[in-house]
Amino acid sequence: MHRRKSVKIVIAVLVVLFVGLNISLPKLSNSINGEDNAEIRNNTDNISVGENNSTAQLIPENTTEPTPTADPNTPEGRALKLGLPKPPEIDINSWEFIMANPDTNIEKYEPPLAKLEQQQFDERIIEPMQAFVEAARNEGLNVFLSSGYRSYNEQNYLFNRKLGQGYSREDAARIVAVPGTSEHQTGLACDITDRYYDFKTSELENTDLYKWMSAHCHEYGFVVRYPKDKEDITKIIYEPWHFRYLGKDVATYMVENNLCYEEFYDLYIDD
Repeated sequence: MHRRKSVKIVIAVLVVLFVGLNISLPKLSNSINGEDNAEIRNNTDNISVGENNSTAQLIPENTTEPTPTADPNTPEGRALKLGLPKPPEIDINSWEFIMANPDTNIEKYEPPLAKLEQQQFDERIIEPMQAFVEAARNEGLNVFLSSGYRSYNEQNYLFNRKLGQGYSREDAARIVAVPGTSEHQTGLACDITDRYYDFKTSELENTDLYKWMSAHCHEYGFVVRYPKDKEDITKIIYEPWHFRYLGKDVATYMVENNLCYEEFYDLYIDD
């Protein structure tokens, strides 16, 4: 009797263990499966991120295209080399850009002429010259057109007269241009003063007329042709009375960049 009771107790314990085991196994399985799934998801995420990183590395970075450089054998390229902005687009062989200087002889060139206040000029600059003069007078300034066009023969007479005063040919050429090299022969230049002077000197820079005209000449297409700080380049003494027509665009460019005409002209000439 006692033995049977013990057997029943053992059987009951086994049943309880069996039932408990059945209950625990699914939970353990779910736990394991959950961890595995989480790991799989993590691995998948890592793979995805890796793939994205790989893809990102394959995409080239945005790069700006290099700024095109100007041809060094063009006016723009020559200006760039000197640290100057792009110069105006012009035909340097056009009439208003004719060069007459100690290195460039225009021989017996004759422009089409017209008269303004007893002086002759290239007829194509009469209008801007008149506007320039009138603007100065509107400022209450006296304006005297001292010397405009000179022919080759007139320039020859003036040069020989200077030689007769005892100057060497080289020194005379710095004061009076050699025939064929004078700006006056182009008809595009004028000596402008506040009154008549027997002899012009650099002191004319102190006149109210010069101060106004040198500050505003480019607005009418003119420049001071022989500046004070460019004598080594122009090979002509400083002449604060001598104005040359070049057109508004060119005159403005020269004034803004402190250039004499030789410096500007060279931008358009092949080396």
